[in-house]
Amino acid sequence: MEQFKIHSNGWFAWQMIPGYMGERCVSYCSPIFVTNLKPLKTGKGLLRISFINVFYAEGVQDFSLDLRILKRAKDYLVAELDYGHEEESERTAIISHIEFGWIERFCPELWYHRPPSSTKAGTSSVSKYLDEVFGAKQH
Repeated sequence: MEQFKIHSNGWFAWQMIPGYMGERCVSYCSPIFVTNLKPLKTGKGLLRISFINVFYAEGVQDFSLDLRILKRAKDYLVAELDYGHEEESERTAIISHIEFGWIERFCPELWYHRPPSSTKAGTSSVSKYLDEVFGAKQH
């Protein structure tokens, strides 16, 4: 079975548990645009990922994080956010292919305020739609 791969200059779905709100385990979801990717040759399954987080509460932000890959499946991966400490992180991320259905389900405010029907891209391509809405370029 082919495993999910992340690549630079592409849109992906990001779910992080726990998120930034709630007292326990409210997840945070956002489309992300991956700008750089680098496997860290530590033998610990670490990957450095740089991305634009378009739904960050303080506005669109660039992030660079180390992820410890826990599971790779066909259409997603699960990773622990690695902050360089000896203890395990409390946060886990799921990165997957992004689809219109994912945006509708996990980003309802975007779907309501900027539905694909309101853009030139329409439903022809989720990447073109996100490029148009957020101004990121894939090339």
